[in-house]
Amino acid sequence: MKKNYKILDKLKLLIRENNKYKSSHWNTHLKNIDLNNVFKNNHYGSFEINNLYKNIFNKIFTFLIFEKKIFFSNVYKKYKSLFNKMNRAIDCDAMRHILTYDLLKKKLQNKKIKNICIIGDGRINGLIGAKSIFPNSRIFSINLPEILINDYLILNKYRIIKNKNIQLINKVNDKIINKKKLILITPSKKKFLLNKEIDLFINIASFQEMPLGEIKKYFAIIKKNSTYLYCANREYKKLYGGEVLEFNKYPFGNGKIIVYEDCKWHKKFYSPKPFFIHNYDGNIKHCLIKYN
Repeated sequence: MKKNYKILDKLKLLIRENNKYKSSHWNTHLKNIDLNNVFKNNHYGSFEINNLYKNIFNKIFTFLIFEKKIFFSNVYKKYKSLFNKMNRAIDCDAMRHILTYDLLKKKLQNKKIKNICIIGDGRINGLIGAKSIFPNSRIFSINLPEILINDYLILNKYRIIKNKNIQLINKVNDKIINKKKLILITPSKKKFLLNKEIDLFINIASFQEMPLGEIKKYFAIIKKNSTYLYCANREYKKLYGGEVLEFNKYPFGNGKIIVYEDCKWHKKFYSPKPFFIHNYDGNIKHCLIKYN
């Protein structure tokens, strides 16, 4: 598949205008980013190429940490199929997304989900779930341009979504080109999402890395769409610049609460460092809310 350099070039041009939407977290971690390195750890999700050692290591520790029934679920099987296509390891980050989409599949099984918006994906972990579990949906992915570049390179390298089915929004009043399956949006164009009949918004561990003003703007957009919101973020997080973000202070408003609790699959993670299994730095809560 040939790269669409038009999309890549335009995303690079959008970096400067989106700098003002970054918190101190992203000003720190995107400072020396290698835009073309798909595999380097840049603090927005993991991407491990599979090999015998990683395969054994990940299997052992995912079985130790996560509930066993998930490995027999259709969601796991669909992730496994796509990850095999990429020769990619199902690691801790992927498992958290698998469990999330398993929950969403159960809670929304009788709902028509035609449009999904992922706010703050990383290494297309969320996009893979949306594409697999809601295969007939159009996906909107909004993120900083540096991260969208990385996502696009992964999509292109492994032919997950064809170039002809991807559209980058250049202006807030752009029209969606017919039959486009993936719409890429940067924070400077977030108002494009207003009244787009989006059925489900998903935010996993990215509100906790945004300026509070940005979070409020996203919630205003979400509520305008009369939609479902799945949100999983740190209960309390203090960023490098001193910004404090608290889950219970997000402007959830008066939506119908379907789930609101501590997230049991965001409790522990594993790494090669002794003693292998570690606790997250802070409790993570998640919720599923319906807005009318």
